[in-house]
Amino acid sequence: MSQEDPVPHPAPQKGFTLLELLIVCLLISISLGLSIPSIRSSLITDDLASGSRKVISLIKSCRAKAMSDQKPYLIFYDSAERTLWYRQADQKEKQELTTRSSITLPDTVQIHEIKQATGSSDKDPAKDGIWVSRQGYVDQTAIYLSDNGNNNLSLLISPFLPTIKVVEGTIDFD
Repeated sequence: MSQEDPVPHPAPQKGFTLLELLIVCLLISISLGLSIPSIRSSLITDDLASGSRKVISLIKSCRAKAMSDQKPYLIFYDSAERTLWYRQADQKEKQELTTRSSITLPDTVQIHEIKQATGSSDKDPAKDGIWVSRQGYVDQTAIYLSDNGNNNLSLLISPFLPTIKVVEGTIDFD
């Protein structure tokens, strides 16, 4: 027969030691310290990145519109107003004001050059427009954006690829 112990023993306590809690706090603070800068940079709006996304969106919508309408389009840039827009190639200037699709770049961002790989020296794509064929093809073009902090981005438009490549800095066609 077993006898029960008359002296009560306290039940084993379940929990974490102070050392375990300190290690967990240390690991959490290290992971937050590494992730907060990347979260902060993605939450703060970068005008140059925002401007480049707007330009890319306008070019993609122009290409899609050209393919759906089966008509050529032209993309123009007005440096005084920092406005980029597109219209049908056969559309007149007076009609353009009422039916144009446009974007305005942020105050700190400007397009300082639009360059085509096959462009002749007497044709300026910024003034004469970037030609988008009815199939959505565009001559190989680079659009150079910059901001007030002298940061530069190059947008590379390929004739047959639907994606637009974004490169930091400026590049040449070689």
